[in-house]
Amino acid sequence: MAKKRKLPFILRLLAGVVISLILIVGLFLGWQTATEYRPDYAIPVAVSGTPDVLPDTLTLTTYNIGYCGLGAEMDFFYEGGSMTRPTEALYKKYESGLLDRLQQFSDRDFILLQEIDTLSRRSWYSNQLSEIRKRFSGLNAFFAMNYNAWVPLPVTNPMGKVNGGVATLTRHTPVEAVRYGFKTGYSWPMSVFMLKRCYLVTRFKTENGRDLVLVNTHNSAFSDAAEIRKTELAQLRELMESEYAKGNYVLIGGDWNQNPVGFDTLQLLPEYRPHLIMPPIPGDFLPQGWRFAWDPEHCTNRDVDKPYTPGVTKSTLIDFFALSPNIGLLWVKALPTGFTEADHQPVTVRVVLEE
Repeated sequence: MAKKRKLPFILRLLAGVVISLILIVGLFLGWQTATEYRPDYAIPVAVSGTPDVLPDTLTLTTYNIGYCGLGAEMDFFYEGGSMTRPTEALYKKYESGLLDRLQQFSDRDFILLQEIDTLSRRSWYSNQLSEIRKRFSGLNAFFAMNYNAWVPLPVTNPMGKVNGGVATLTRHTPVEAVRYGFKTGYSWPMSVFMLKRCYLVTRFKTENGRDLVLVNTHNSAFSDAAEIRKTELAQLRELMESEYAKGNYVLIGGDWNQNPVGFDTLQLLPEYRPHLIMPPIPGDFLPQGWRFAWDPEHCTNRDVDKPYTPGVTKSTLIDFFALSPNIGLLWVKALPTGFTEADHQPVTVRVVLEE
């Protein structure tokens, strides 16, 4: 009887390695799927105190703080760079700069923040929400998580555990605060590593009995999210129309990750090297009478494929506000920070609630 020939040792070793890798990846995906963050569509955020009545003139600032990890010296691997997080010393510089920057906005009625981390590896496990609450103890802070995952990329230096979201700071007390999830997103297995995008709605009383519905949004990014952004915009429009039909004021601010209708790069100051995000928000997105508010002279977001150099690094405008027809715009202004502590620049509007 002929003997069975054994595979050479090197082939058996390679087969064992391949099978082991497949098992490891399978177990990792299984664990990630089993522990995936799956928030409900609507999650109430705790509100304490008696709701107060808003004045008719309000000042609001929106600012994507880039988890205090994307200041001027940084690039980012997702967008062509190589870094996952700053050095600890650089991170502390960014966080300190961010807290000082927010001090400039402490007299605002509302501050809308995006990409605020709570114990993430990419931000050296600092609880930024806690730090902000300590610095601004006189403000209410409402938080909605949109990122809770363990990111295995890049393989040689993974981003690791990420916890983050959006936060609305205010000197006023709302009737309610609710986190609403966008009804779209990536399919499996990408979904277990990506953000669960959401918008945070805070509702306030006004002097004439109507509600102000304030929305803090952070829409999807990256070139492969064009279809996802369409669904997100449709969901926001549904909210806009239904609340305005009730007679309420509706004000949406945040990082839309798209250019607003009418954005003209020729109006920007020469310090910017602008680029457009395609496609922009559709021209028919806003219902009749609504308007976007942005500063036409300043970009609000820069590319992070390399550290920031004025006039060289590409930048664009994606941080702005949408106002219902019963809200008058008094002025809007971006604050040019040189992208010192974040890859975004803050934008402020002053509005009046009209009868």
